[in-house]
Amino acid sequence: MITGSCKERIKAKMPQLTETEKKIGSFVLENYETVLQCNVSELATHSGVSDASVVRFCRSIGYRGFQDFKMNLARDILPPDRQLNPILGRGDTTEEICRKIFLSEENVLNRTLLGLNIEDLHRLAMKIRHARKIVLFGTGGSQAVCNDVQHKFLKVGIETIAQSDIDMQLMESSLMNEQDVAICISFSGCNTNVQECIKNAKSNGAFTAGIISQGKSPLSKLVDVVFYSAYEETIFQSESVSTRIAQLAICDCLVSSVAVLDYDQAYQSILNTREATSVGKY
Repeated sequence: MITGSCKERIKAKMPQLTETEKKIGSFVLENYETVLQCNVSELATHSGVSDASVVRFCRSIGYRGFQDFKMNLARDILPPDRQLNPILGRGDTTEEICRKIFLSEENVLNRTLLGLNIEDLHRLAMKIRHARKIVLFGTGGSQAVCNDVQHKFLKVGIETIAQSDIDMQLMESSLMNEQDVAICISFSGCNTNVQECIKNAKSNGAFTAGIISQGKSPLSKLVDVVFYSAYEETIFQSESVSTRIAQLAICDCLVSSVAVLDYDQAYQSILNTREATSVGKY
């Protein structure tokens, strides 16, 4: 059994790796800190291999998968008191923690806004305004964002579908057509189930959009339009809270953009839904 740092594992395993895996190992050893910021697809691109080869490489050197590999890689680079969250120190006061986290999340929002494609956002808003059906796809923490988007759209009179069960999502995607809009929300952009949903929707002619963290990923290559959320990734939390906030901000922009296309109808829907939910709350 191989122990020690991630770098030591790679060096020890090198003679036993395939030629493809050796290419990945060499790139990692020469670009340690760069790899820490990569997702599966980006590391594959840098190494000149497939995404599947990256996953096989991680398992070949003794890790459960890519995330396990990245966590151990980070432990090699960051001192122990920075591994919970790189921006925080062990001796930080509560005030310092709050200031650092709020500043970090503000930076993520500003970077997300700077990279936001306004023309594509307007294009998506127009598609949604005239769509027969809008379906949201996501799993895990991204499903929570889907639920929030569904709630906000309903308040302005736009009905959307956000199934929590992946089989139901796959079924929904298989029934979409050219009058529909499919929106996927994902941190990594690598979730295979969500990829299948988008492939189904796209093959049936639906317009597809993605809200994904920055960087190349399978989902970003599949969708018609993509909106990137910036992120501050911590070591033991692959999907940072700041990313969720950025994704929600993009969704808020989208909902509002759709609402102003028919302002009077949206305003009346807000009044109707507010009145409906106020019953029994006196």
